[in-house]
Amino acid sequence: MAEISDPVLAKPADLCCLKGDFHKGEPTGTTIQIKGVDTYVATPDPKIANGRVILYFPDAFGLHINAMLMMDAYAACGYLTLGVDYFLGDAVTKYSATPLSDPNFDLGAWSAKHLTASEDVAKKWVQNVKAKYGSSDNVKFACVGYCWGARFVCEQLSEDGICSVGAIAHPSFVKESHVYKSKAPIAWAVPSTDNLFSPESRSRVIEICTEKAQRFNMQVFSDVGHGFASRARLTDPYEKWAKEQHFRNFMEWIDFWISQ
Repeated sequence: MAEISDPVLAKPADLCCLKGDFHKGEPTGTTIQIKGVDTYVATPDPKIANGRVILYFPDAFGLHINAMLMMDAYAACGYLTLGVDYFLGDAVTKYSATPLSDPNFDLGAWSAKHLTASEDVAKKWVQNVKAKYGSSDNVKFACVGYCWGARFVCEQLSEDGICSVGAIAHPSFVKESHVYKSKAPIAWAVPSTDNLFSPESRSRVIEICTEKAQRFNMQVFSDVGHGFASRARLTDPYEKWAKEQHFRNFMEWIDFWISQ
């Protein structure tokens, strides 16, 4: 039997995934365990809480300071925000604070170790989150994914998922089948030049979503690198603006579709 082709749209994680800055700040959330998996919980002020939940699928750095601050920002918009450690304590940051220049860190070996394992962890975690936080019929789930987390968003927007809207920033490890499988509204925030997600791949995503009449939005930023949405240099005014703009777009997208 001939093997079915499944073209790669966003390539596997590479050195560009390790670039960027760590941000400064004091996370306001807490880390709990859900069925043995570390989960960062950012809780909105009760005055603005909307009863809805955002699932946060992080990049290779896992539940690090940047991710926590980002989840706090989503919570500040009224959403209970939950981030999963699908690396089970073995994120890149366990090995090095400067993995890009660390000769002892092997990104290829690390990625191979976690590629399938993180998918298994994420799938079980989502179901456990639903059981814990989704008991009310009024609860709606959204999701966001950064780099490594992109394909998990596609999964949760499929018929097998629990989310009614999602958003992806600078994806890696995404194949055509992931995009075809997703059904619910999806937003993308991507660099104009990205070794992992080429202009041809961007066009193919648009083609697929259009072909199957999926609601989508794609925001393309010039002069930013892969990782700009989660690891921007905040000392650079334009990079800081691009990071903040992606967040505003994601939040407006989620606000609109989750209320439909």
